[in-house]
Amino acid sequence: MTQDNALKKNVAGLWAGVFQALAYVAPAATAASFFVVEAGVAGGSVPLTFILATLGVASAMYMNYEFSKRISHAGGYYSYVSAGLGGRLGAFTGWLYYINVLGALTGFSVLFFAGVLWPLVPGLSAMAYGWIPLAFIPIVLIFSLLYFGLKPSLYYTMIGAVIEIVFVLAVSLLIIFSPNTHNTISPFTTMGNSFGNLGLATVYAILGFVGLGSVITISEELHNPKKIVPKAIVLALVIGAVVYIFSSYAFVVGWGVNDMSGFASATNPGFTVVGNYLGPIAMAIFIVITLNSFISNGIAEGNAFSRIGFALSRDKILFPGSMSEVHKATGSPRKMILFEGVLVTVISIAGGVIFGPFTGAAVITTLNGACLYIVHVFANISLPVYGRKTLKYSARKWLPFLLGPLPATAVYAFAVFGVFSPLPAYPINIASYGVILFVVVGLILAVYVGLKRSRADVKTIGLQGAEQVLEEA
Repeated sequence: MTQDNALKKNVAGLWAGVFQALAYVAPAATAASFFVVEAGVAGGSVPLTFILATLGVASAMYMNYEFSKRISHAGGYYSYVSAGLGGRLGAFTGWLYYINVLGALTGFSVLFFAGVLWPLVPGLSAMAYGWIPLAFIPIVLIFSLLYFGLKPSLYYTMIGAVIEIVFVLAVSLLIIFSPNTHNTISPFTTMGNSFGNLGLATVYAILGFVGLGSVITISEELHNPKKIVPKAIVLALVIGAVVYIFSSYAFVVGWGVNDMSGFASATNPGFTVVGNYLGPIAMAIFIVITLNSFISNGIAEGNAFSRIGFALSRDKILFPGSMSEVHKATGSPRKMILFEGVLVTVISIAGGVIFGPFTGAAVITTLNGACLYIVHVFANISLPVYGRKTLKYSARKWLPFLLGPLPATAVYAFAVFGVFSPLPAYPINIASYGVILFVVVGLILAVYVGLKRSRADVKTIGLQGAEQVLEEA
């Protein structure tokens, strides 16, 4: 590895890592978007799906926690899979991981942003494609910050995430303890939902936590990453779970547990709930914070996206090695960032034109969510293999590597099951077929890598770079 493709070291510390994760999680933006989608599937059981998701994600973060103490690599999960299961499956999961973050950035940060803002802008709201100029707001802001390096983007996300989390929690508590609120335990029950419906709703709930592990993709650039990254993962998980459980419950009881079909079909119902309880000023603040949450989320996703693309290029998977060139002053992989900016723009506009911004976002995020769950399953399996094969652990030390991720594997399999059974109605079913297509493409890529590269070269996939160090805990 040459200096031209070495990421800048010691850019930031613990709290930058925590808020990289929380900005990616984007609780305000999730409340304004995924709560609506979940309500359409699971009705008033939205808080229950977040509890299920929390349990699954906590188990999944065990895998992140253990691997991040030993491996620092911009490729994140695909590096973890390579470490335990080999380079070919590393290439397979690298492909799916890249598709996942591409989908998250286009579907959530761009299309949901445009869809939320569109009805609020006079003139544009009456135009069939009035959302398109609004979609360029996050695209331009996100990729401009990414272009000038990691540090400016991390500072932006830190400030925005602190304001967002404090506001969402405060608003939720005020709604819950309002004398006008009819509090009930029913949102924490199934409320008559089928197994399949809860599975699909769990897909969206887990998507609300997606990004907790994104700090691993900037691990090469943090101070002492093998200590900072595990701590950042734990802190971000606890904060994110508290915010989601409280806010989802507050919005359900604030709207009305028995009228969640109305919540699911309303335009920006979260804004309506806040306005009804706390007045127009609080609603206006929530709107601004939510819009910024989409942008902060996009910046955090962009940090991960550009680093995964950089790592794939460094490993000469999907992209030529020249795409991993790093700018000497800023430390950013500018060629990759420019390419990804164009890619995100094209997919965002195409998806929005075909389906509309909200439906387009739902299709894309369902697809990218399922791809991520598959990646997590492979990473969870990789951990015990890595512990036995590489670390040579005894049964006592190895058993947690096997059992720790097991609940997450079950929950993620449950979530993937929800994408296919029952098969969603059109156009969400396109996501189900898309998952199959991308898995097939990934398998072809894995076979191609195995045939075209030497065994020694395949072993280096996910392990390249001086920043990548394998060591026993």
